[in-house]
Amino acid sequence: MTIVTATEGGVAMLTLNRPDRLNALTEAMLDQILATLRAWAVDPDVRCVVLAGAGRGFCAGHDLSGEDKEPRAEQMRADEAAARMSIHAEIPLLLHRMPKPTIARIRGPVAGSGMVMAAACDLRIASTTAKFKLAFASAGRCGDPGGSYLLTRLLGASRAREMFLLDEPMSGEAALTAGLINRLVDDDRLDTECAALAAKLAAGPTAAFAAMKRNLNAAAVGALEETMAQEAMANAQISLSSHDATEAARAFMDRREPRFRGH
Repeated sequence: MTIVTATEGGVAMLTLNRPDRLNALTEAMLDQILATLRAWAVDPDVRCVVLAGAGRGFCAGHDLSGEDKEPRAEQMRADEAAARMSIHAEIPLLLHRMPKPTIARIRGPVAGSGMVMAAACDLRIASTTAKFKLAFASAGRCGDPGGSYLLTRLLGASRAREMFLLDEPMSGEAALTAGLINRLVDDDRLDTECAALAAKLAAGPTAAFAAMKRNLNAAAVGALEETMAQEAMANAQISLSSHDATEAARAFMDRREPRFRGH
């Protein structure tokens, strides 16, 4: 199996499983990832999604060895190739927009398509072994759909252009300083720390998290007044119809921890 999935306690984990190739992505893998994320996005029992890689690396990007090449790849017109690429572009869209928190658990090398998927997640927790490199320039390509948008917003225009054009590797420490990742931990603590973070999010107010994600995504591209109007409407809807908002208020009055159901 080139991907492995597991769900427990509201946390769904998708592990890229080609450790001998640093989890380089094939077309078949991308189809499986997309189908899995589509299902999890609408599954009420899934309240947090974790993306990880098996072995010593997160993801080396798309497999360029030629083993996975489609028979008509060289004969495709540009619009046909773009249409095929657009199907898999839904993967970062789902990680970025699905109505529940997403986490990238990063160990070792991460490059190309792997960088784009990690950047699409809400949070990125990395091991001190992590090494980031876009590798698009090295491959003579301009980058996967979503990469320029996501990395510009994470790093700022200047640093994003530097990563794309110069294609220099970035250490975990540098990635933390630059804002590319949220947390950096020793390698032997990565799995435990990520599991604790995912469990915390899965036990949280999922409906409120969904509204937060919509608000934050809108704020990245919208005007202040539009964003404020969206925030006001989302807050009103959550306050009026969410079990978790009511439970939080009761818990506060009872001086206890709230027990969120995710709706």
